[in-house]
Amino acid sequence: MKKMIFLLNMIIAFFLYPILKYRFKGRNIWLTGGSAGELYVDNGKAMFEYLNEKKDIETYWVINKNSSARKQVNGKMLDRGSIKSYLYFMNSKAVLFSHSISADIVPYLFAVPLINRFHYKTVKVFLNHGTVALKKRQPMNPKLEKMVERLITSYDINTADAEYEKNIKHEGWKIDNSKIFIIGSPRYDTLDNKSEGNKIFFMPTWRPWVKNDKASIEETDYFQNITGLIKNKELQDFLKENNIVMNIYIHQLLHEHLGSFSSGISGENIVLLPKEADIQNEITAGSMLITDYSSMAFDFYYLNKPVLFFQFDREKYEKLLGSYISLEKDLFGEAVFTIEDCVAKIKEMYSDNFQISDKYRQLRSRYFKYTDKNNRERLYKIIKEEVVRNR
Repeated sequence: MKKMIFLLNMIIAFFLYPILKYRFKGRNIWLTGGSAGELYVDNGKAMFEYLNEKKDIETYWVINKNSSARKQVNGKMLDRGSIKSYLYFMNSKAVLFSHSISADIVPYLFAVPLINRFHYKTVKVFLNHGTVALKKRQPMNPKLEKMVERLITSYDINTADAEYEKNIKHEGWKIDNSKIFIIGSPRYDTLDNKSEGNKIFFMPTWRPWVKNDKASIEETDYFQNITGLIKNKELQDFLKENNIVMNIYIHQLLHEHLGSFSSGISGENIVLLPKEADIQNEITAGSMLITDYSSMAFDFYYLNKPVLFFQFDREKYEKLLGSYISLEKDLFGEAVFTIEDCVAKIKEMYSDNFQISDKYRQLRSRYFKYTDKNNRERLYKIIKEEVVRNR
């Protein structure tokens, strides 16, 4: 039903375009979005708030009409999939997105003949929602792989943190080198180390093979290892004795099962965060990160904070999904594979005052070309140049 509404709104906007074009004459409209219109986070948020300060740009955040994140947006918004949002896209100079232009900005437009000419009319900037390294790209629907490849390679500007990530996008994603710019992730500009010394952030990522229904999830090693860790008595006692809070963010695609993950947890030392939680607060305030393969590891690493990789299913993960970097040789933090070892390593890192080791500190230049907090400025200049060329 929603798809039909989007398509109808798109067609209406298409016929309104020549009639209302005069209203958009001389306007420099840039659209930004992410997370399929559901959340206001990461690189999209960082760029949107930066662009809001530019007087020469009319910028809008594209968001779902019923999203609980609307109250967080500090600026003008467009309802994702509405007639107005399609019309503004057709008259835009640039669009920025973190997942895909179809998911975040204009649903299905790329796939509709004739109307998809507007896809090639504007400057398309793929921000990515995280650094590409630990998870190989995999389409949600394998049948659409060729279309997804055409979509990704059609983007005009792709960002990268360093040469290694540029190589991944060129060799792994088949993106032309001329479209990949090493400028650094926009959200890194907004990160500051405000560690409070008593906060641990645990953020496991999603698995494509984890079925999104309660019966299936509770039987998976994914669910059992995550809940096994946060319900571990030794860990709970340690957190309580040392007045440490562990905040946990379950992947947004599994948030409808938050009750299953939190069942049986009591006390104030372990907190499962809501879907709309401000993850940046967790990055800046957290003293360390526990994850498996989440790109959030790079945010902590950027701030010189320790990362513990709890990879209880590494063999299965490498077989079914895979990583662009070696999980054996290229990680910038310790890796553990059992709940017991994870608890022991957490206690050890606490004893070391949550300090990142020198061997990992020395690897940072490989993963970050820039740490000067000018990533957004670099990207802004590149987009402006592309907009001028695109006239």
